[in-house]
Amino acid sequence: MNVQISNLTLPQVLDFKELKELFRHFAELTKIDVALHDVQGNELLSYRVNPRLSICEVIKDYENLLKCKKQMEYAGLKAAELGEPYIFKCGCMIKSSAPIFFEEKYIGSLSCGPVLLWEPDELAMDELRKITHGTHLNEDQIKEIMKNVKQLSCDNMTSASQMLNIIVNHMCKEESKFLAQRLKIYKQQKEIGELIQEKKLRASKLMQIEKRSLLQRYPIETEKELIASIQTGNIANARKILNEVLGEIFAISSGNLDIIKAKLFELITIFFRAGIDAGAPLSDMAIILKDYTKVFSEEIKFEEMCLMSSEVMEMIMGVIYQHRSQKKTNEHLTKAIAYIKQNYHQNLSLETVANQVYVSTYYLSHLFREELNMTFSDYLNKIRMEHALDLIHGTGKNVQMISEAVGFNDASYFSKIFKKHYGVSPNSYLKLFKG
Repeated sequence: MNVQISNLTLPQVLDFKELKELFRHFAELTKIDVALHDVQGNELLSYRVNPRLSICEVIKDYENLLKCKKQMEYAGLKAAELGEPYIFKCGCMIKSSAPIFFEEKYIGSLSCGPVLLWEPDELAMDELRKITHGTHLNEDQIKEIMKNVKQLSCDNMTSASQMLNIIVNHMCKEESKFLAQRLKIYKQQKEIGELIQEKKLRASKLMQIEKRSLLQRYPIETEKELIASIQTGNIANARKILNEVLGEIFAISSGNLDIIKAKLFELITIFFRAGIDAGAPLSDMAIILKDYTKVFSEEIKFEEMCLMSSEVMEMIMGVIYQHRSQKKTNEHLTKAIAYIKQNYHQNLSLETVANQVYVSTYYLSHLFREELNMTFSDYLNKIRMEHALDLIHGTGKNVQMISEAVGFNDASYFSKIFKKHYGVSPNSYLKLFKG
C-alpha cells in the first residue's frame, strides 16, 4: 500500500482526555463501540457501550488479540489508501476503520463496531463460538453477547464512522496549526537569542546594558527605521528591527514581565502611529488593537508576546497596503508639491515639508521615490532651477542674487546644481542669454 506514515505518534498529536470524552458521547449516542489504533493496529483508547458484553473487550487477554491487531493494522492502512472509512468483516460481524491524518501523513485509525447488518442466525452463532473458544464464556453468555450487538445498515455504519473521522481529523488540523505556531515562536525566539548573543560578543559590557535605567528607550534612529519599514512595506527589515528591539527590551527589563509589557505598550504606539500616518483606517486599527490586548494578560509568556507583536505589526502593514488608494497617496504628495512650489525660496528640508502635510519624513521620502522616481532633494532642486531660469530671463540679477532668491545660501553649490541640470554654469548661461 502506497501510504505515507507520519513520524509522530497519536499521543503526540491528540489530546486523549478530550478524545475520551468524544468517544463516550459518540458511543452513548450511536450505541456503537469505538476505539483508537496506532499504525500497527494496537488499541490505544476505546469506549465500549457495555464492556461486559463487548466481544472486543472479552478477547483482549486471549490469543485472538494478535489476530485482531493484524486485522486492524491492515484495515487502517486500507482506509488510509482509500482516504475514507473502510468497511470490513470481523468474524461474524462488521466493523469500519477510518484513517487519521496529520499534515497529510497517516498516523492512526478509528474503528467503529462491531455491528450486524442482518438478524443473527445459527451460522453467525457458530462463528462467534469459534472466536470465543478457549475463553471463560459459556453458551448463555455467548448468546447474550450476540444479542447485545447493534444491528445497523451499511450506509448508517459508514455515516457514523465518517462523522467521528471528520471530528478527529479536525482535531489533528487544529493541533497542526498549534504546532506551526509553536515552530514560528521557536524560530523567532532563536533569532532573538542569536541577536542577544551577538550583542554579548560585540560588547563585553553586557552587565552595564542590563543595569541601564528601566525607563530607557531604544535608540530613536532604530524607531525611525522601524516606522519607515512598516510604512514602505519592507517586511523583512521590519521583522529584523523588531526582533532587535524585542531583544533590547528583554535585556533592559532583566526578564521582568511587567516592565516588558510596559515596553510593548510603548512599541504598539509606534506601530499604530506608523499605520495612521500611512493612511490606515482607524476602524481597522481599532480591531487590531482589540486583539492585541491579550499581550497584557497575566498568563501570557514572553515568547508569546514577541510572536503577537510580530503578528500585529504585520497586520498593520497589511492594512496599510490594503487601504492605501492612489487618491490617498496622491493627496499627501500633492500637498507636499504645492507647499514646495510656494516656499521653494525658503530654507526647506524634508522634515519641514513632512510636518506640513502630517506624515513622517520616511514616508514622504518613500512617496517621492515611489511616485515621482526621484528623491525629495532632486524635486526641490528641480523646482528651484526652473525659477532660476525665469529670473535669468526676466531680471538683471547676478548669480549671487539669483542663488539667494531661489533658496540657496551658497552660490557655488547653486552653480553646481545649475550645471548638473542645464549642462553649463549659471555665469556661462547668463553670457549666452545676453548674447
